[in-house]
Amino acid sequence: MSEEQEKTSFREEFEAHLDRPLTILMRLRNFIFGTESPDLYTKFSFFLALIGWVIFMTWSVVSTVVIRMREVIIDTKEIDVTTMIGNRGIALGFEPDDFLGRLEAFHALSIGFWVVVFVGLVMLWRKNERFIYVFWAGCGLYIVFLWVMLGFSYYVQDTTFFDKIAFLVLVGHTSAYAYFLKRERSGNRVRMFGIEEEEDDDVH
Repeated sequence: MSEEQEKTSFREEFEAHLDRPLTILMRLRNFIFGTESPDLYTKFSFFLALIGWVIFMTWSVVSTVVIRMREVIIDTKEIDVTTMIGNRGIALGFEPDDFLGRLEAFHALSIGFWVVVFVGLVMLWRKNERFIYVFWAGCGLYIVFLWVMLGFSYYVQDTTFFDKIAFLVLVGHTSAYAYFLKRERSGNRVRMFGIEEEEDDDVH
C-alpha cells in the first residue's frame, strides 16, 4: 500500500469514527420518535408540552440535588438549607425533620412521574391515541403525591403562580389535542384551532 493510500485509508477511518456517535444518536432518535414526521399541529402540541415538561423536570432534578447536597452547600456557600427547609415546614404545620424527608422523597418521586409524562409525549409525537392515558397518569401522580405528601397548603403557598399556569397549560392543551386526535381518527380533519369536517365526496 502506497503512502497516499495509507493517508486516504486513515482519513476514511477517522471520519467514520467521528460519524459513529452521530449515527448512534440518529438511530436512537428514530427508535424513540420514529422516522415519520407528524403534522404541524402535532409538532406544535408536542413542543409546547415539552417546554412545560423541561421546566418541571428541571425543577425536580435541581431540588433533589440541592436537598441531597445540603451539607456540601453549608460547607461551601454557608447556606443552611436544612434550617431553611425546616423553618418552612414548621410554618406549614410539619415537624422540621418530617417535612425535609417528605420534600426530598417527593422531588425524587416526581422525577419518575415526569419520565412517565415524557413517554406520553413520545406517544403524542407518534400520534398514538393512548398517549393521553400515560400523560394523565404521570401528571396525576405528580399532583396527587404533592397534595398527599406536602399538603394542599404547600401547593397554595409555595407553588408559584407561574408553575400553576404552566401546569394548567400543559395539561389543558395536551388534553385538547387528544380530543382533536380522537376526532381525526374518527374521520375528521384537525385544523390549528379547531376541527374541520371532511368534505362529502358525493356530488350533489
